[in-house]
Amino acid sequence: MPDDLTDEFGEYAHEEILQALVLRLLSSADLDELCDDVDLPQLTYDDGLPVTIMSARTYRDAGVLTLDRGVWLELSDGSVFGLTIGISRRPRGEVTLRRR
Repeated sequence: MPDDLTDEFGEYAHEEILQALVLRLLSSADLDELCDDVDLPQLTYDDGLPVTIMSARTYRDAGVLTLDRGVWLELSDGSVFGLTIGISRRPRGEVTLRRR
């Protein structure tokens, strides 16, 4: 693995990359646009305005003494959701990282 990628993602490359990907996907557009893209209903207020993602941040521990990682989402309606990336098995062979 190239040293710069090893330094960036460390020993837990799978988890770090998936965590970054989820954060990027959920913060790349407004929530209503993301729902439209995957043909899901939109969350809206009584006046028809869409609920929005106020903040999205990563965390390194799911709060249950595990190494699970994930993303916390805070929505404009005051709700907060934690999306956890659970690890059930590590890769069997060597995996390398590369940028395209």
